[in-house]
Amino acid sequence: MCFFRPPLRRNDPDAGAPAQEVRPPERGRLLATRLFALFLGLAAGTAGCGFYHARSPGERISYEEKIGKEFALEASSQLRLMDEPEILDFSKRLGKRLAANVYGSAYTYKFFVVRDPTMNAFAVPGGYVYLFAGLLSTVQTEDELAAVLAHEISHVEGNHFIRGQKKLDAANIAAAAAMILAATLGGAQQAAAVGTLAQATQITTALHYSREFEREADRGSISLLRAAGFDPKGILTLFETFQSQARLNASDLPPYFYTHPLPMERLYEVRSWIEATPSSAARKDPVRGFDTASATARLRIQDQQQVVASLEDGALKNPSDARAQFLPGLIYLKIGNLALALPYLEKAFSLDASQAEHAMYLGRAHCLAGRLDAAEEFLAVASRLEPDNSILEVFLGDLATQRGRTDEALRHYERAVAVNPDSSFAEANLAMAYGRGGLTGRSYLHLALAYKNAGEYLKSLYYFKKARRLLDKDSKDAKLAEEQILWFEG
Repeated sequence: MCFFRPPLRRNDPDAGAPAQEVRPPERGRLLATRLFALFLGLAAGTAGCGFYHARSPGERISYEEKIGKEFALEASSQLRLMDEPEILDFSKRLGKRLAANVYGSAYTYKFFVVRDPTMNAFAVPGGYVYLFAGLLSTVQTEDELAAVLAHEISHVEGNHFIRGQKKLDAANIAAAAAMILAATLGGAQQAAAVGTLAQATQITTALHYSREFEREADRGSISLLRAAGFDPKGILTLFETFQSQARLNASDLPPYFYTHPLPMERLYEVRSWIEATPSSAARKDPVRGFDTASATARLRIQDQQQVVASLEDGALKNPSDARAQFLPGLIYLKIGNLALALPYLEKAFSLDASQAEHAMYLGRAHCLAGRLDAAEEFLAVASRLEPDNSILEVFLGDLATQRGRTDEALRHYERAVAVNPDSSFAEANLAMAYGRGGLTGRSYLHLALAYKNAGEYLKSLYYFKKARRLLDKDSKDAKLAEEQILWFEG
Protein backbone atom coordinates (compact mmCIF):
# COMPACT_ATOMS: atom_id res chain seq x y z
CA MET A 1 0.00 0.00 0.00
CA CYS A 2 1.01 3.65 -0.26
CA PHE A 3 2.83 5.18 2.68
CA PHE A 4 4.51 8.32 3.92
CA ARG A 5 8.25 8.04 3.59
CA PRO A 6 10.13 8.14 6.91
CA PRO A 7 13.12 10.47 7.18
CA LEU A 8 16.00 9.66 4.84
CA ARG A 9 18.26 8.42 7.57
CA ARG A 10 15.95 5.42 7.95
CA ASN A 11 15.86 4.47 4.27
CA ASP A 12 18.09 2.76 1.74
CA PRO A 13 17.17 2.01 -1.84
CA ASP A 14 18.86 -1.39 -2.28
CA ALA A 15 16.37 -3.39 -4.34
CA GLY A 16 13.58 -1.60 -2.52
CA ALA A 17 14.40 -3.46 0.68
CA PRO A 18 14.03 -1.94 4.13
CA ALA A 19 17.23 -0.15 4.99
CA GLN A 20 19.51 -0.38 7.92
CA GLU A 21 20.69 2.78 9.63
CA VAL A 22 23.05 4.68 7.34
CA ARG A 23 26.45 4.72 9.00
CA PRO A 24 29.07 6.60 7.00
CA PRO A 25 32.57 6.39 8.46
CA GLU A 26 32.95 8.42 11.62
CA ARG A 27 35.85 10.84 11.87
CA GLY A 28 36.29 9.97 15.50
CA ARG A 29 37.26 13.36 16.90
CA LEU A 30 35.46 15.85 19.03
CA LEU A 31 33.67 18.67 17.26
CA ALA A 32 35.76 21.34 18.94
CA THR A 33 39.00 19.68 17.84
CA ARG A 34 37.82 19.23 14.24
CA LEU A 35 36.56 22.76 13.84
CA PHE A 36 39.57 24.21 15.63
CA ALA A 37 41.88 22.51 13.13
CA LEU A 38 39.75 23.56 10.18
CA PHE A 39 39.55 27.21 11.07
CA LEU A 40 43.13 27.39 12.30
CA GLY A 41 44.21 26.17 8.86
CA LEU A 42 41.98 28.58 7.00
CA ALA A 43 42.91 31.49 9.21
CA ALA A 44 46.66 30.85 9.30
CA GLY A 45 48.60 34.02 8.81
CA THR A 46 45.65 36.32 9.43
CA ALA A 47 46.29 37.05 13.12
CA GLY A 48 46.47 40.71 13.80
CA CYS A 49 45.20 41.77 10.39
CA GLY A 50 41.92 41.94 8.58
CA PHE A 51 41.59 39.22 5.95
CA TYR A 52 38.87 41.22 4.25
CA HIS A 53 41.37 43.99 3.50
CA ALA A 54 44.27 41.68 2.67
CA ARG A 55 42.80 39.72 -0.27
CA SER A 56 41.03 40.38 -3.57
CA PRO A 57 37.23 40.03 -3.82
CA GLY A 58 37.61 36.80 -5.77
CA GLU A 59 39.89 35.28 -3.16
CA ARG A 60 37.58 36.42 -0.39
CA ILE A 61 34.58 34.72 -2.02
CA SER A 62 36.59 31.52 -2.49
CA TYR A 63 37.67 31.70 1.16
CA GLU A 64 34.08 32.16 2.34
CA GLU A 65 32.82 29.29 0.22
CA LYS A 66 35.52 27.03 1.67
CA ILE A 67 34.54 27.96 5.22
CA GLY A 68 30.86 27.46 4.49
CA LYS A 69 31.27 24.07 2.85
CA GLU A 70 33.56 22.73 5.57
CA PHE A 71 31.25 24.06 8.26
CA ALA A 72 28.28 22.39 6.54
CA LEU A 73 30.17 19.08 6.41
CA GLU A 74 30.83 19.21 10.13
CA ALA A 75 27.38 20.51 10.98
CA SER A 76 25.77 17.61 9.12
CA SER A 77 27.21 15.23 11.71
CA GLN A 78 26.05 17.35 14.65
CA LEU A 79 22.70 18.87 13.73
CA ARG A 80 19.47 16.92 13.22
CA LEU A 81 18.54 18.14 9.77
CA MET A 82 15.01 17.73 8.44
CA ASP A 83 14.01 16.37 5.04
CA GLU A 84 10.22 16.43 5.46
CA PRO A 85 8.99 18.09 2.26
CA GLU A 86 6.25 20.23 3.82
CA ILE A 87 8.95 21.90 5.93
CA LEU A 88 12.14 21.80 3.86
CA ASP A 89 10.64 22.52 0.44
CA PHE A 90 8.65 25.47 1.81
CA SER A 91 11.70 26.94 3.56
CA LYS A 92 13.72 26.66 0.36
CA ARG A 93 11.00 28.31 -1.72
CA LEU A 94 10.84 31.18 0.72
CA GLY A 95 14.60 31.56 0.93
CA LYS A 96 15.08 31.38 -2.83
CA ARG A 97 12.50 34.08 -3.48
CA LEU A 98 14.51 36.35 -1.22
CA ALA A 99 17.88 35.32 -2.67
CA ALA A 100 16.61 35.90 -6.21
CA ASN A 101 16.10 39.56 -5.32
CA VAL A 102 19.67 40.17 -4.15
CA TYR A 103 21.20 42.17 -6.96
CA GLY A 104 24.54 40.87 -8.20
CA SER A 105 25.07 38.33 -5.42
CA ALA A 106 28.23 36.21 -5.62
CA TYR A 107 26.64 33.39 -3.62
CA THR A 108 24.40 30.43 -4.36
CA TYR A 109 22.27 30.23 -1.23
CA LYS A 110 21.45 26.93 0.42
CA PHE A 111 18.69 26.64 3.02
CA PHE A 112 18.39 23.86 5.58
CA VAL A 113 16.10 23.17 8.56
CA VAL A 114 17.29 21.89 11.93
CA ARG A 115 15.01 19.68 14.00
CA ASP A 116 15.39 21.55 17.25
CA PRO A 117 12.78 23.38 19.37
CA THR A 118 14.88 26.50 20.01
CA MET A 119 14.10 29.83 18.37
CA ASN A 120 17.17 30.17 16.22
CA ALA A 121 18.56 30.77 12.76
CA PHE A 122 22.06 31.49 11.52
CA ALA A 123 24.07 31.83 8.33
CA VAL A 124 27.70 31.02 7.66
CA PRO A 125 29.97 32.38 4.93
CA GLY A 126 29.28 31.17 1.43
CA GLY A 127 25.48 31.41 1.72
CA TYR A 128 24.60 28.49 4.00
CA VAL A 129 21.47 29.41 5.99
CA TYR A 130 20.10 27.24 8.80
CA LEU A 131 16.56 27.71 10.11
CA PHE A 132 15.46 25.95 13.28
CA ALA A 133 12.09 24.22 13.51
CA GLY A 134 11.49 26.02 16.81
CA LEU A 135 11.53 29.35 15.03
CA LEU A 136 9.35 28.09 12.18
CA SER A 137 6.78 26.86 14.69
CA THR A 138 6.85 30.16 16.64
CA VAL A 139 6.55 32.89 14.01
CA GLN A 140 2.98 33.87 13.24
CA THR A 141 3.24 34.93 9.62
CA GLU A 142 5.20 34.27 6.46
CA ASP A 143 6.45 37.87 6.63
CA GLU A 144 8.05 37.25 10.02
CA LEU A 145 9.87 34.16 8.78
CA ALA A 146 10.96 36.00 5.65
CA ALA A 147 12.33 38.75 7.90
CA VAL A 148 14.62 36.25 9.65
CA LEU A 149 15.94 34.83 6.40
CA ALA A 150 16.35 38.28 4.85
CA HIS A 151 18.37 39.37 7.87
CA GLU A 152 20.67 36.34 7.61
CA ILE A 153 21.12 36.86 3.87
CA SER A 154 22.04 40.48 4.57
CA HIS A 155 24.77 39.36 6.98
CA VAL A 156 26.22 37.11 4.27
CA GLU A 157 26.00 39.82 1.61
CA GLY A 158 27.63 42.29 3.98
CA ASN A 159 30.63 39.96 4.46
CA HIS A 160 30.21 40.44 8.19
CA PHE A 161 32.10 37.30 9.14
CA ILE A 162 35.18 38.33 7.17
CA ARG A 163 35.01 41.97 8.20
CA GLY A 164 34.73 40.92 11.83
CA GLN A 165 37.86 38.78 11.71
CA LYS A 166 40.13 41.74 12.36
CA LYS A 167 38.80 41.66 15.92
CA LEU A 168 39.98 38.06 16.47
CA ASP A 169 43.34 36.35 16.08
CA ALA A 170 43.59 32.95 14.36
CA ALA A 171 43.20 30.89 17.53
CA ASN A 172 40.11 32.79 18.62
CA ILE A 173 38.55 32.42 15.17
CA ALA A 174 39.03 28.67 15.44
CA ALA A 175 37.56 28.53 18.93
CA ALA A 176 34.72 30.76 17.82
CA ALA A 177 33.77 28.27 15.10
CA ALA A 178 33.23 25.53 17.66
CA MET A 179 31.33 27.94 19.90
CA ILE A 180 28.99 28.99 17.07
CA LEU A 181 27.82 25.46 16.49
CA ALA A 182 27.68 24.65 20.20
CA ALA A 183 25.62 27.76 20.87
CA THR A 184 23.14 26.84 18.15
CA LEU A 185 22.61 23.52 19.89
CA GLY A 186 21.62 24.96 23.21
CA GLY A 187 22.95 28.33 24.17
CA ALA A 188 25.41 29.16 26.90
CA GLN A 189 25.50 25.74 28.57
CA GLN A 190 26.40 23.95 25.33
CA ALA A 191 28.93 26.61 24.47
CA ALA A 192 30.49 26.24 27.88
CA ALA A 193 30.78 22.49 27.30
CA VAL A 194 33.19 23.12 24.42
CA GLY A 195 35.51 25.09 26.67
CA THR A 196 35.46 26.74 30.05
CA LEU A 197 32.61 29.00 31.04
CA ALA A 198 34.96 31.97 30.92
CA GLN A 199 36.02 31.05 27.40
CA ALA A 200 32.42 30.59 26.36
CA THR A 201 31.50 34.00 27.70
CA GLN A 202 34.50 35.62 26.03
CA ILE A 203 33.88 34.00 22.64
CA THR A 204 30.13 34.51 22.73
CA THR A 205 30.72 38.19 23.42
CA ALA A 206 33.20 38.41 20.57
CA LEU A 207 30.78 36.66 18.23
CA HIS A 208 28.03 39.18 18.72
CA TYR A 209 27.45 40.98 15.48
CA SER A 210 28.52 44.55 16.05
CA ARG A 211 25.93 47.26 16.23
CA GLU A 212 27.19 48.48 12.86
CA PHE A 213 26.64 45.05 11.28
CA GLU A 214 23.19 44.66 12.82
CA ARG A 215 22.18 48.06 11.45
CA GLU A 216 23.47 47.10 8.02
CA ALA A 217 21.56 43.81 8.11
CA ASP A 218 18.39 45.52 9.32
CA ARG A 219 18.50 48.08 6.53
CA GLY A 220 19.39 45.43 3.97
CA SER A 221 16.57 43.15 5.07
CA ILE A 222 13.98 45.94 4.70
CA SER A 223 15.01 46.54 1.09
CA LEU A 224 15.21 42.82 0.35
CA LEU A 225 11.80 42.07 1.83
CA ARG A 226 10.19 44.78 -0.26
CA ALA A 227 11.93 43.65 -3.43
CA ALA A 228 10.73 40.08 -2.83
CA GLY A 229 7.14 41.19 -2.18
CA PHE A 230 7.00 40.77 1.61
CA ASP A 231 5.85 43.26 4.24
CA PRO A 232 8.91 44.57 6.14
CA LYS A 233 6.68 45.21 9.15
CA GLY A 234 7.17 41.52 9.78
CA ILE A 235 10.52 42.56 11.26
CA LEU A 236 8.73 44.61 13.90
CA THR A 237 6.29 41.90 14.95
CA LEU A 238 9.18 39.42 15.00
CA PHE A 239 11.20 41.71 17.28
CA GLU A 240 8.19 42.01 19.57
CA THR A 241 7.95 38.21 19.74
CA PHE A 242 11.63 38.01 20.67
CA GLN A 243 11.23 40.72 23.30
CA SER A 244 8.30 38.84 24.83
CA GLN A 245 10.38 35.66 24.90
CA ALA A 246 13.20 37.54 26.62
CA ARG A 247 10.87 38.94 29.27
CA LEU A 248 9.32 35.53 29.96
CA ASN A 249 12.63 33.63 30.01
CA ALA A 250 15.27 36.13 31.00
CA SER A 251 17.55 33.39 32.38
CA ASP A 252 17.22 31.13 29.32
CA LEU A 253 17.26 33.27 26.20
CA PRO A 254 16.87 31.70 22.78
CA PRO A 255 20.26 31.01 21.12
CA TYR A 256 19.42 33.63 18.49
CA PHE A 257 20.17 36.29 21.10
CA TYR A 258 23.77 35.16 21.50
CA THR A 259 24.78 36.36 18.04
CA HIS A 260 21.97 38.87 17.36
CA PRO A 261 21.65 41.24 20.32
CA LEU A 262 18.29 43.00 20.38
CA PRO A 263 18.41 46.29 22.24
CA MET A 264 15.20 48.33 22.18
CA GLU A 265 16.74 51.00 19.99
CA ARG A 266 16.98 48.50 17.14
CA LEU A 267 13.21 48.14 17.14
CA TYR A 268 12.76 51.93 17.12
CA GLU A 269 15.31 52.38 14.33
CA VAL A 270 13.75 49.73 12.12
CA ARG A 271 10.28 51.20 12.63
CA SER A 272 11.53 54.65 11.67
CA TRP A 273 13.29 53.32 8.56
CA ILE A 274 10.17 51.47 7.42
CA GLU A 275 7.96 54.52 7.97
CA ALA A 276 10.42 56.89 6.32
CA THR A 277 10.70 54.84 3.14
CA PRO A 278 7.22 53.76 2.00
CA SER A 279 7.25 50.98 -0.54
CA SER A 280 6.10 51.32 -4.13
CA ALA A 281 6.60 47.60 -4.80
CA ALA A 282 3.49 45.48 -5.20
CA ARG A 283 2.77 42.73 -2.73
CA LYS A 284 3.46 39.35 -4.34
CA ASP A 285 1.51 36.15 -3.87
CA PRO A 286 2.36 34.25 -0.67
CA VAL A 287 4.82 31.39 -0.87
CA ARG A 288 2.67 28.27 -0.81
CA GLY A 289 2.68 26.21 2.39
CA PHE A 290 3.43 28.41 5.42
CA ASP A 291 0.66 27.06 7.66
CA THR A 292 1.37 23.48 6.55
CA ALA A 293 5.08 23.88 7.31
CA SER A 294 4.38 25.49 10.68
CA ALA A 295 1.93 22.78 11.77
CA THR A 296 4.30 20.02 10.66
CA ALA A 297 7.20 21.64 12.52
CA ARG A 298 5.08 21.81 15.66
CA LEU A 299 4.23 18.12 15.30
CA ARG A 300 7.91 17.17 15.11
CA ILE A 301 9.22 19.20 18.05
CA GLN A 302 6.28 19.69 20.42
CA ASP A 303 4.03 17.37 22.38
CA GLN A 304 1.93 15.53 19.81
CA GLN A 305 -1.27 15.48 21.85
CA GLN A 306 -1.07 19.20 22.53
CA VAL A 307 -0.52 19.98 18.85
CA VAL A 308 -3.48 17.83 17.81
CA ALA A 309 -5.69 19.32 20.52
CA SER A 310 -4.80 22.86 19.44
CA LEU A 311 -5.58 22.19 15.79
CA GLU A 312 -8.82 20.40 16.62
CA ASP A 313 -9.85 23.36 18.75
CA GLY A 314 -9.19 25.66 15.80
CA ALA A 315 -11.33 23.47 13.56
CA LEU A 316 -14.15 23.44 16.10
CA LYS A 317 -14.12 27.22 16.48
CA ASN A 318 -13.92 27.82 12.72
CA PRO A 319 -16.21 25.24 11.11
CA SER A 320 -16.45 27.19 7.84
CA ASP A 321 -12.70 27.75 7.47
CA ALA A 322 -11.24 25.21 5.03
CA ARG A 323 -7.67 25.62 6.31
CA ALA A 324 -8.78 25.17 9.91
CA GLN A 325 -10.26 21.82 8.86
CA PHE A 326 -7.33 20.85 6.66
CA LEU A 327 -4.53 21.19 9.22
CA PRO A 328 -5.77 18.63 11.79
CA GLY A 329 -6.51 16.30 8.86
CA LEU A 330 -2.92 16.66 7.63
CA ILE A 331 -1.48 16.01 11.09
CA TYR A 332 -3.67 12.95 11.66
CA LEU A 333 -2.53 11.70 8.26
CA LYS A 334 1.11 12.15 9.24
CA ILE A 335 0.71 10.24 12.50
CA GLY A 336 -1.15 7.44 10.70
CA ASN A 337 -4.68 7.91 12.05
CA LEU A 338 -6.66 7.65 8.82
CA ALA A 339 -10.01 7.29 10.57
CA LEU A 340 -9.66 10.81 11.97
CA ALA A 341 -7.73 12.30 9.05
CA LEU A 342 -10.27 11.57 6.33
CA PRO A 343 -13.27 13.46 7.78
CA TYR A 344 -11.20 16.63 8.25
CA LEU A 345 -9.64 16.39 4.78
CA GLU A 346 -13.01 15.70 3.16
CA LYS A 347 -14.55 18.70 4.89
CA ALA A 348 -11.64 20.95 3.85
CA PHE A 349 -12.08 19.88 0.23
CA SER A 350 -15.85 20.41 0.38
CA LEU A 351 -15.33 23.92 1.75
CA ASP A 352 -12.67 24.86 -0.80
CA ALA A 353 -12.04 22.59 -3.76
CA SER A 354 -9.87 25.22 -5.47
CA GLN A 355 -6.82 24.42 -3.33
CA ALA A 356 -4.60 21.73 -4.85
CA GLU A 357 -3.28 20.85 -1.40
CA HIS A 358 -6.77 19.89 -0.21
CA ALA A 359 -7.29 17.47 -3.11
CA MET A 360 -3.71 16.20 -2.96
CA TYR A 361 -3.73 15.12 0.68
CA LEU A 362 -7.26 13.78 0.46
CA GLY A 363 -6.07 11.61 -2.43
CA ARG A 364 -3.05 10.59 -0.36
CA ALA A 365 -5.28 9.57 2.53
CA HIS A 366 -7.41 7.41 0.25
CA CYS A 367 -4.22 5.84 -1.13
CA LEU A 368 -3.04 5.02 2.38
CA ALA A 369 -6.46 3.48 3.08
CA GLY A 370 -6.23 1.32 -0.03
CA ARG A 371 -9.05 3.15 -1.84
CA LEU A 372 -7.11 3.51 -5.06
CA ASP A 373 -9.95 4.68 -7.32
CA ALA A 374 -10.81 7.51 -4.94
CA ALA A 375 -7.10 8.32 -4.60
CA GLU A 376 -6.72 8.56 -8.37
CA GLU A 377 -9.77 10.83 -8.63
CA PHE A 378 -8.56 13.39 -6.10
CA LEU A 379 -4.92 13.31 -7.21
CA ALA A 380 -6.15 14.02 -10.75
CA VAL A 381 -8.02 17.05 -9.41
CA ALA A 382 -4.85 18.25 -7.71
CA SER A 383 -2.88 17.78 -10.94
CA ARG A 384 -5.30 20.00 -12.85
CA LEU A 385 -5.08 22.69 -10.19
CA GLU A 386 -1.30 22.59 -9.73
CA PRO A 387 0.47 20.60 -12.46
CA ASP A 388 4.01 21.41 -11.29
CA ASN A 389 3.98 20.12 -7.72
CA SER A 390 6.88 17.85 -6.80
CA ILE A 391 5.19 16.27 -3.76
CA LEU A 392 2.10 15.52 -5.86
CA GLU A 393 4.25 13.76 -8.47
CA VAL A 394 5.66 11.52 -5.73
CA PHE A 395 2.13 10.71 -4.54
CA LEU A 396 1.14 9.87 -8.12
CA GLY A 397 4.21 7.68 -8.42
CA ASP A 398 3.28 5.79 -5.26
CA LEU A 399 -0.27 5.31 -6.54
CA ALA A 400 1.04 3.93 -9.86
CA THR A 401 3.38 1.62 -7.94
CA GLN A 402 0.44 0.33 -5.92
CA ARG A 403 -1.43 -0.41 -9.14
CA GLY A 404 1.58 -2.25 -10.54
CA ARG A 405 2.32 0.38 -13.22
CA THR A 406 6.09 0.41 -12.74
CA ASP A 407 7.02 2.46 -15.81
CA GLU A 408 4.36 5.08 -15.08
CA ALA A 409 5.53 5.29 -11.47
CA LEU A 410 9.12 5.89 -12.54
CA ARG A 411 8.01 8.68 -14.88
CA HIS A 412 6.24 10.40 -11.99
CA TYR A 413 9.28 10.11 -9.70
CA GLU A 414 11.56 11.45 -12.44
CA ARG A 415 9.18 14.33 -13.07
CA ALA A 416 9.11 15.11 -9.34
CA VAL A 417 12.86 15.71 -9.53
CA ALA A 418 12.56 17.64 -12.78
CA VAL A 419 9.94 19.93 -11.25
CA ASN A 420 12.02 20.52 -8.11
CA PRO A 421 15.63 19.29 -8.37
CA ASP A 422 16.34 20.78 -4.94
CA SER A 423 13.81 18.47 -3.24
CA SER A 424 15.27 15.85 -0.92
CA PHE A 425 11.90 14.06 -0.87
CA ALA A 426 11.71 13.75 -4.65
CA GLU A 427 15.28 12.52 -5.00
CA ALA A 428 14.81 9.95 -2.20
CA ASN A 429 11.73 8.48 -3.82
CA LEU A 430 13.41 8.34 -7.21
CA ALA A 431 16.35 6.56 -5.54
CA MET A 432 14.04 3.94 -4.08
CA ALA A 433 12.31 3.43 -7.42
CA TYR A 434 15.65 2.76 -9.10
CA GLY A 435 16.54 0.42 -6.24
CA ARG A 436 13.33 -1.57 -6.71
CA GLY A 437 14.25 -1.88 -10.39
CA GLY A 438 17.69 -3.27 -9.61
CA LEU A 439 19.58 -0.12 -10.73
CA THR A 440 21.65 0.07 -7.56
CA GLY A 441 24.32 2.48 -8.81
CA ARG A 442 21.76 4.98 -10.03
CA SER A 443 19.82 4.46 -6.82
CA TYR A 444 22.86 5.39 -4.72
CA LEU A 445 23.47 8.44 -6.91
CA HIS A 446 20.01 9.84 -6.27
CA LEU A 447 20.14 8.94 -2.60
CA ALA A 448 23.34 10.98 -2.43
CA LEU A 449 21.56 13.89 -4.11
CA ALA A 450 18.69 13.54 -1.64
CA TYR A 451 21.06 13.76 1.30
CA LYS A 452 22.84 16.75 -0.23
CA ASN A 453 19.55 18.59 -0.71
CA ALA A 454 18.75 18.04 2.98
CA GLY A 455 22.20 19.24 4.12
CA GLU A 456 23.37 15.77 5.15
CA TYR A 457 26.73 16.29 3.49
CA LEU A 458 28.71 13.46 5.08
CA LYS A 459 26.08 10.88 4.11
CA SER A 460 25.83 12.43 0.67
CA LEU A 461 29.56 12.06 0.06
CA TYR A 462 29.42 8.48 1.32
CA TYR A 463 26.74 7.52 -1.21
CA PHE A 464 28.33 9.41 -4.10
CA LYS A 465 31.39 7.22 -3.57
CA LYS A 466 29.26 4.07 -3.46
CA ALA A 467 27.54 5.14 -6.68
CA ARG A 468 30.84 5.83 -8.41
CA ARG A 469 32.02 2.28 -7.73
CA LEU A 470 28.91 0.77 -9.34
CA LEU A 471 28.25 3.05 -12.30
CA ASP A 472 29.78 2.72 -15.75
CA LYS A 473 32.75 5.08 -15.54
CA ASP A 474 31.93 6.64 -18.94
CA SER A 475 28.26 7.26 -18.11
CA LYS A 476 26.71 10.62 -17.44
CA ASP A 477 25.72 9.45 -13.96
CA ALA A 478 29.28 8.41 -13.10
CA LYS A 479 30.60 11.78 -14.22
CA LEU A 480 28.01 13.52 -12.03
CA ALA A 481 29.06 11.41 -9.04
CA GLU A 482 32.72 12.25 -9.70
CA GLU A 483 31.96 15.98 -9.98
CA GLN A 484 30.11 15.93 -6.67
CA ILE A 485 32.92 14.07 -4.90
CA LEU A 486 35.48 16.57 -6.21
CA TRP A 487 33.26 19.42 -5.00
CA PHE A 488 33.03 17.95 -1.50
CA GLU A 489 36.73 17.13 -1.26
CA GLY A 490 38.11 20.09 -3.19
